[in-house]
Amino acid sequence: MGSESFKEAGVWEPNKPSQNENEYFAKRDAEWLKERRAMLDTERAAKTAQPSLECPRCQARLEERVYHTVRLDVCPKCHGLWLDAGELEMVLHMPSGELLSAVNAVDPARRPK
Repeated sequence: MGSESFKEAGVWEPNKPSQNENEYFAKRDAEWLKERRAMLDTERAAKTAQPSLECPRCQARLEERVYHTVRLDVCPKCHGLWLDAGELEMVLHMPSGELLSAVNAVDPARRPK
């Protein structure tokens, strides 16, 4: 190798992920989200024959809002946010910086003025 450093030679350094590793995990995460969304959509379709959902807090009719791949049930009256089974996993899978923007996208009344 001579005077060339490990970094210049493109050699893997311990405790640093390689580009291929990052791509692998990003692809795996995207596939998991797609599969999870399909499963939740199937479950939701089975429930659509039932009457619309009511807010557990105030009994108002819930509105469905979509943020990225997550379908959220929002109460227009008390501004409650309700998740179906499995959707919390998907929300927690979002980068932390996107969580606040998800709340703002779901409930425009709470946006700072």
